[in-house]
Amino acid sequence: MMPSAQSLGNWNLKEKTTKKIDKTRAVVKDLHSRIRVAIHRIDSISKTIEELRDKELQPQLEELIDGLSRMWQVMFDCHKLQFHIISIAYNNGSAKISIQSESHRQITILLENELDSLSSCFTKWIGAQKSYLQAINDWLFKCVFLPQKPTKKKRKQPSPSLTLRRSGPPIYVTCGVWLEKLEDLPAKAVVEAIKGLAGETANLLPRQEKNQGKSANLGNGSDLGINLLRDEASEDCISGFERFRLSLEGFLGQLNNFAECSVKMYAELHKSIQDAKNPPTQPPFQQEVV
Repeated sequence: MMPSAQSLGNWNLKEKTTKKIDKTRAVVKDLHSRIRVAIHRIDSISKTIEELRDKELQPQLEELIDGLSRMWQVMFDCHKLQFHIISIAYNNGSAKISIQSESHRQITILLENELDSLSSCFTKWIGAQKSYLQAINDWLFKCVFLPQKPTKKKRKQPSPSLTLRRSGPPIYVTCGVWLEKLEDLPAKAVVEAIKGLAGETANLLPRQEKNQGKSANLGNGSDLGINLLRDEASEDCISGFERFRLSLEGFLGQLNNFAECSVKMYAELHKSIQDAKNPPTQPPFQQEVV
């Protein structure tokens, strides 16, 4: 008995459907294999990143911290001695200054320029440290994904930074705490002290030029006029130098304070890192690399 046209049509349709299913299965199988390979590669890259982070970057940051700690200890000793010497010198009234000379004018101009340069360099240096740490910190947070635990109650979830500091590798404490402590340093007070000293230095120049102009106008004037000019110049010099002296003491005092705060900061940072390396017993940190 010959199969009907309808039966042949159903058979052909079934055969086409089977071929489509087999083709789809092959595509899905190939896609599944590619996904497994990709996951394996991601896992391998993740482990490489972790090794770079924990075995290379963290030790290098700790080495940098130790170096900066030693540097600021030396700077603190130096600035403390400078401040002590300047204070004693002025309190004993032993400070002398030669005025109204070209050499003094040139030195004054040079000092003003150097102070302006110091203010700019100090600001850039502090900014560079913050930018360096912020860049590393941002990169670290790109390497992990913290799943949010669903809760029925609307409780405030701890920030990712706090979570990673508590349970993550020590490098999150290193960068996070370092950044925070850099923000707390009295850098602004140092910059203001430098600018204040530069301003008082600059104020010495107009008095010199003004007095020199008066001397030229007097020419061969009376002895009384010359004496009055000398007295005025002396009073201006003493007043200007007194303000310069106070500004210099304030400047050195701020440097001394900044160095002392830096020494304490790096000591506290070192302790935070050691505490992170030896935390109390707690559940292992689970992180998902993205």
